[in-house]
Amino acid sequence: MLLRRYIMRSIGEMFFPFFFVLFFISSIILLLNIAMLTNGVNLSIKDLILLYLYGIPANTFFVVALTFYSACILGLSKLSYDSEMLVFFSLGVGPKDIIKILLPLCILVSFVLFMFSFVMTPNSKQAYKDFIAFKKNEISVDLKAGDFGQKIGDWLVYVDDKKKNMYYGLVLYSNSTDQSKDNFIIAKTGKILNKKGILELLLYDGEAYFKDNDYLQKIDFKEMIVRNFIVNSIGSTHNIYNYWIEAFRGDLKQLKRFSQSFCTSLFPLVSIFFILFFGVKNPRFHKNYAYFYVLGSGSLYLLSMYILSMNFPALSLLLPIIWLFVGWYLYKKYIKRFY
Repeated sequence: MLLRRYIMRSIGEMFFPFFFVLFFISSIILLLNIAMLTNGVNLSIKDLILLYLYGIPANTFFVVALTFYSACILGLSKLSYDSEMLVFFSLGVGPKDIIKILLPLCILVSFVLFMFSFVMTPNSKQAYKDFIAFKKNEISVDLKAGDFGQKIGDWLVYVDDKKKNMYYGLVLYSNSTDQSKDNFIIAKTGKILNKKGILELLLYDGEAYFKDNDYLQKIDFKEMIVRNFIVNSIGSTHNIYNYWIEAFRGDLKQLKRFSQSFCTSLFPLVSIFFILFFGVKNPRFHKNYAYFYVLGSGSLYLLSMYILSMNFPALSLLLPIIWLFVGWYLYKKYIKRFY
């Protein structure tokens, strides 16, 4: 019980500071991504908070995996270099006793990561998409005067000025991948209406240029309506099984997601021998390089996982087994042998 209390306290002292710092940094990145993705759509503070909550599962997934692995190594390393681990070994405690303490914790963390990656993250992503589609159908798009790169459907829009709901000096350019069919519209005034998911740009007093291969047509108009249909995914059904089974039905992109989620979720569990290998040291013979061990081994696993999953997604599923075997070999040769 005393050993369990010491180990848990040492790991906890490392885990929570690391977790909150990494979670804060990842939250800032998440908020910046939300701001870019929702540019041009009016959202309240409540809506932003809701979108942030939808992003938490994917945002927390890697943070928990890395923080737990780092905390375990640094926690054991702290006990080793404070000579407390040597005292426990002198009292008859062995590496197997430490494994018995860490194993249930590693299983629990891996289970939580599986829930995050395979259940909560797909659901939160679908809820995020549905929410954005709902807000686009519910409110009008807000264009800012003088800003470049504002987009409505397939159109890039620029406005000189805005007064209430009326825009002045509008310029529209079709953002088409087919350069032989570019369209260009200039209007003195205009306004935007949202009619049940159909955006209507009402343009007044302008000129329209339509290019079709080598031909250019010009039209002068007093009034023009440009419609853009918003894709409606509200109320879409989402099944976790159907979502992931596509990975084994030839969907290469989904297989990459599956392999990355699978390998990262198992990372805490298959690293249990590496935790002892890097964390248990004799302060009389070893210098404290625990932080370098954490950065090096953690980066090696995640980088290998990413490279394999992007190029050989099916083969990457074997990485946790290889990682577990290598860790067991190092543990048996350098830890179990001497302690």
